[in-house]
This record gives sequence, C-alpha cells and structure tokens, in this order.
Amino acid sequence: MDIFPLDLNAFQVSEEYGFMLIKPLKVLPDYFSEWNTLARNMAELVQQKTLRGAVDKMSLFDHHRLQGYRELRLAHLQLSIIASGYIWQEGDSGAAKVLPVCLAVPWHGVSMLLGIQPVLCHPSLVLANWTVDDQGVLHSLYNLPGGDHAEWFVTVTAQVELAFAKGLKALMQALTHAQNRNVDALVIDLQNIKHTVQEMKKAFNKMHEKLSAETFYDVLRPFLSGWGGDGSPLPDGVVYTGISDEPLQMTGGSAAQSSTLQCIDAVLGVRHGPEIRSFLENMRNYMPPGHKEFIETIEEHSQVKLAVAESHDQQLTAAYNECLESVVDFRSYHVQIVTKYIVLMANRETRNKDYEALATRGTGGSSILPFLKSLRSTTSETRINDNKYSEHKS
Repeated sequence: MDIFPLDLNAFQVSEEYGFMLIKPLKVLPDYFSEWNTLARNMAELVQQKTLRGAVDKMSLFDHHRLQGYRELRLAHLQLSIIASGYIWQEGDSGAAKVLPVCLAVPWHGVSMLLGIQPVLCHPSLVLANWTVDDQGVLHSLYNLPGGDHAEWFVTVTAQVELAFAKGLKALMQALTHAQNRNVDALVIDLQNIKHTVQEMKKAFNKMHEKLSAETFYDVLRPFLSGWGGDGSPLPDGVVYTGISDEPLQMTGGSAAQSSTLQCIDAVLGVRHGPEIRSFLENMRNYMPPGHKEFIETIEEHSQVKLAVAESHDQQLTAAYNECLESVVDFRSYHVQIVTKYIVLMANRETRNKDYEALATRGTGGSSILPFLKSLRSTTSETRINDNKYSEHKS
C-alpha cells in the first residue's frame, strides 16, 4: 500500500516552519503572572542567587487553566527555564535534589499533557522560543544566563531548523518519487535535499559570530544539563515533589533532540549501530509525539535507498551519494563546533569548575566526540557503490 505523501499537519509539522511551533505565545494569562515574571528574569535572579528562594515562595497554580496547545507549550518553556535555574543556581555541589510542589506538579502535568519530558529540552528552548521583529530579525522569548550570547545560541539553532523547513518539500517529494520509482524526479529531489543540508550548515556557521566559547561553556551550558546517571552531580536524579517519592532521571538539552537530522537519516535510509540507535531513539522521547511518529513512519516506509540501489542508474546513485556526503560534511562541522565550544574549553585551567561533571560529556549525557564521529561514519558507509550502471534517460 502506498503511504506517501504524508499529511504534515497530522504530525504537528508545517511546510513553512518545519518542526518549529507556529507563532509561539509570548506571555501567559495574568493568572500565571508569577511564571511569566520568574521565567523572564531567570538569568538575573540566578546571577543574584535569589531564584531558588523566589520559587520556594511561589504559589501553586492550576495548570488545567491553561487553554490550547500554544499556552501549554509556553508554560512548558517557562517552567523548564525556571526549574533549570532552580536546580543549577549553586553549581554542581549545590545542585537541588528536590523540586518544590509549586514547580514540580504543574511542570510535570503540562509535560504529560504535551507528551514532552519535564526537563529543559530542544522542543521548548528552541522550537517554542522564538519571534520575529518588524525588521525580520529572529529573537528568543526567554533566555538562560549568558546575555546576548545565550540568545544567539537559541536563535542560530532556530535558524538551522528553519533552513531545514525550506527543504521539507523536497524530502517529502523524495519519499513519494521513490515509492513510485520516478528516477528523474528523485534525482532532482536528492539534489534539493543536498542543498538544504548545505544551507543548514551555513546557518550553523553563524554560531561563531556572537557566541564565545568561554561564555557557552562556563555560563550557558550548565543550565542545559539533565540529571541522573553516572558522572552526574545528581546521580539518582531529582525528586518532583507531589509526583513521585523516587527521583526521576532526565537527559539534558541535546542537538539529538532536534528532529531534523533524524528525519534526513530516515528519508535516506541511514541506519546507525545498536548503541547509537538506542540513544537516538531515547532522544525521540524528548520530542513532541507527532515529530517522533513522523520520523518513525518515514524510517519504516522510506524506499529512497532501495529505489536508488535497484535503479542501477549512474545519475541517481551519484545524486544519492552526494546527498549523503552533505550530511557527512554537516556532521564533520558539528564535530568542529563541539571541539571549539566544549572539548577545548574543558581542558582550560581557567574553566568554570562549579560545573565539573560536564567536562567530557554532552549535555545529553553522551561522550560527545565519539558519538558524533560514529554518526558521521555510519552516514558515510551508507553510500551505494554500484558498477552496474544503466544509461540515465532524461
């Protein structure tokens, strides 16, 4: 049975914005004014070491009074930023092991309604945290410590998402044309996908312009951390008072929580090894459920790689391999970024030692360079080498 084309709306995806939330709300209704204020002032309050005290005095608000999907997404963003500040305000040694009921109950409740984990993750910090001013400039709505650098981190990551969105049509057409074995059209689709990945890399390259490695590593990155597991300052996790007496473990914000590269892998038929695949599948649990289902549907039904292999067509095989090469190149660039912003920074004597647990790990908990290099290797190994070419008929 033919499954493509897919209805993007059924997966909370749009052709114009991709996985980004369309027109995120900026503030919640007055009933939730304390959340609005604490989230807006989080960075300043953390710097003053007063956020935790302010949260402990916060009222318990009924999250069921939130109306509509966009209010829920904004509430998740606000509560995630507040909670990140609450937990990490005092560094590794003073990390909070228990969240108060006034924060834990609504945060967990909103998360369950959305199907997103109760932790500061990519869907909130990036996908639901953006607006465009009258000059067309992208801004974040709420920021972590780090001032303009922190905002730049969020908006550049959002620009990568928007660059992906411009190529979503080509990705969807490739699935349909592969299903129908339309070789001529699939060649064009793969060329367009290659261009999309190149544009994503161009957007990613802007990170250097206004985000210093020192500020990212010493000031911003700790607040992207999760909790639980070996090497964490909170190895058992965090107790969400009013939800569970047992600590909950959460993976921190990670680029692997973006659906973009996982979607491209799924379309192209890239299959990673068991350990990497297990991590990536776990990261899907931090995505909005529709986005997770979107990737899984494509992964199960994409015939792009099969159509290329069966065609023995030189032009199609070349287009497919060049498309894969653009993904390899993107992943190589990600390695460079991580080396600059994390690895080199972790080796400085002057690094911020209040957050030592993050020295060699990604905020998502992975040993970051081996993980990224494995992704890159598998992508490269997906290339199709076929000497039985037929002449391509245009």
